[in-house]
Amino acid sequence: MRRTTLIAVTAAVALVVSGCTSTASDDATPDAAMSADAGFPLATAPPATSAGEAVVDDPVAAQFVGLSAASSCDALLDHYVDNAVELVTPWGLGNGGGVIMMEGEVLESAEAGGDDSAVAMDSAAEASAPGGGGDEFSTTNVQEQGVDEPDTVKTDGARLVTITEGRVDVVDVASAEVVGSLRLDEEYWSGELLMAGDDLLVMSTTGQGWGGPMPVDNLVPAFPVQRTIITRIDLADPSDLQVVGSATLEGAYRSARMVDGTVRLVIESEPTGLVLTTPTDSGLSAEQEALEENRRLLRESDLDDWMPHYRVTGPDGVDGDVTPLLPCDQVALPTEFSGFETLSVVTLEIGDDGMHPTSVAGIVASGETVYASSDRLIVGTSPWGQWFIPFAAEDDSRGRDDITTQLHSFDITDPTATTYVGSGEVAGTMVNQFALSERDGVVRVATTTNPGWWGGGDEASQSSLVVLAEQGGELVETGRVDGLGVTEQIHSVRYLSDDLAAIVTFRQTDPLYLVDTSDPTAPTVAGELKIPGVSTYLHPIGDGWLLGVGQDATDEGRMTGLQLSLFDVSDPSDPRRVDNLTWKGGYSPAEHDHHAFLHWPATGQVVLPIEIHDEFIEEFEGEEPGDQDIAPRESKPFSGAVVVEVEPGRLAEQGMVTQDGSDGVGWDVDRSIQRSLVIGDDLWTLGWNSLARHDLATLDHETELSLS
Repeated sequence: MRRTTLIAVTAAVALVVSGCTSTASDDATPDAAMSADAGFPLATAPPATSAGEAVVDDPVAAQFVGLSAASSCDALLDHYVDNAVELVTPWGLGNGGGVIMMEGEVLESAEAGGDDSAVAMDSAAEASAPGGGGDEFSTTNVQEQGVDEPDTVKTDGARLVTITEGRVDVVDVASAEVVGSLRLDEEYWSGELLMAGDDLLVMSTTGQGWGGPMPVDNLVPAFPVQRTIITRIDLADPSDLQVVGSATLEGAYRSARMVDGTVRLVIESEPTGLVLTTPTDSGLSAEQEALEENRRLLRESDLDDWMPHYRVTGPDGVDGDVTPLLPCDQVALPTEFSGFETLSVVTLEIGDDGMHPTSVAGIVASGETVYASSDRLIVGTSPWGQWFIPFAAEDDSRGRDDITTQLHSFDITDPTATTYVGSGEVAGTMVNQFALSERDGVVRVATTTNPGWWGGGDEASQSSLVVLAEQGGELVETGRVDGLGVTEQIHSVRYLSDDLAAIVTFRQTDPLYLVDTSDPTAPTVAGELKIPGVSTYLHPIGDGWLLGVGQDATDEGRMTGLQLSLFDVSDPSDPRRVDNLTWKGGYSPAEHDHHAFLHWPATGQVVLPIEIHDEFIEEFEGEEPGDQDIAPRESKPFSGAVVVEVEPGRLAEQGMVTQDGSDGVGWDVDRSIQRSLVIGDDLWTLGWNSLARHDLATLDHETELSLS
């Protein structure tokens, strides 16, 4: 339970709990239509045959067990307490995180609905005109046009803003000088930025984990401490950067999206008000006493101990009151126990004077993967949260084939509100946010069942594209295609249009599948292509052309170095790779971080950060492991970026750039490049602690600015 220093908070929470009122609307009330009797069987389409692949019989079908929702704040508290009392041990509640979904979960909220709007896919880097100038500049490489994503560097064409190790720097583009800096609190581990006009939001997760002084009476926090700090900075006068305000939220920051100045933050919070005991010695009596005491502590807990809170700090540095992040009537409840985390979508207006959320929607669930169109934000579970199963029953029989992805959809069409729409579940796991797409309430998701990294035979692995639709507050499966990449797993996905998806699977070769989704009840494989290597990021460049960033590989599937491929997908029934470039021993952050990728349509240039290390400059030849001959490759260690000219049907390496203007030979972390941007006729690159400017046409190094 919370200490007496939070008496004011407890009183405030008591008002919320007793009345179940919403901070967004005084008239909000729980939905009386919530029912525990609603069933939700998923219709499972028969598996489709992928070209050149065998049909996988009986793919794992996700089945929801029904709907239920808390009818009152007391019912929500009972959900927490009853499950915790059953699962608690003399040593507490496991590690408090990473709970596997023991059963399929279906959620229902107090409100749902909203108008859908069309979403256009971002097929190339979006160009804009900076205020007061006519030069064009590149923006953050995002998944969906009009939906901005946070990153470590932002620009409006006149200013470059970066965050490095808790320090914000503002660079004047015209003079290429750092004109303002602001050191944030030391507790910032890392940060991401969103910018609109003169308003900058900095988002970071911090926390003390299990550290701190041991409380009295052998009581310890039941869950580790994690907090998200959101700081708003006024950029109007770069020489005097001002913190307008900040908000500290209980929980870990997952990601954020911004549409027309409205920001949605995704926060995952574990209970922070609970303290539990541990045995005082190694005896059975001590264990029994600790177990009984923990059950008593849980039964005496209140809703304030389980729900997340936040605090706003004003521009004068004075902290406001600690208040609940969301009221109990805005929390959707799963039918089956799925952990104690609260997943919250927090709405902020980036230009508001205060830092108080305009609305918050929450569900009792976990989630890591965040996707957003202009009208829906979807949070999905990822495989990383399912490695550790602290609450699994000893007789639990769920295996690798039963691992599922849960999807939770929120309506974001209203800039002042975020409304929970519904949830769905599909078999398998997603590779990243690009596995998801939404348009007019129709959701497409690509997953792999039984991927090899779970251990065991990967001969049963296969991938699927599943189409879901919003129906009655749920995401209901309408169609699917199975049998993609049998024995392989998905490495990249890109939705090229409303009717076409590109999926890459890999184990030894790289099958590129083009899936026709024009009929949401019967998606089909239109065509496929098998080539050596794998593309881990796909980027459409218009007119039927698709770029793939990844690794070249031998016929046996052994990675040999960075590869950029150009695919002709104008005929979905006959995809072809028309050109490719390789850099032996090379790796690029863009392979797994799309923000590191830059395509500049005006000139057709692509910029890829690249690293080549000594230990990778070997080639193995031989039949069996341990019986290889080692042959050096014709490549040298390098740190910098490679610039490639892209034309229809052709790729050509233009040259290399480095942060310090050297030849880049010899790997050096200080020369590593993380991001690249185009402003006017210049290419800017961001390293670990520096910015560099290069001539876009000649690639000549012009200047380097220290950010340390």
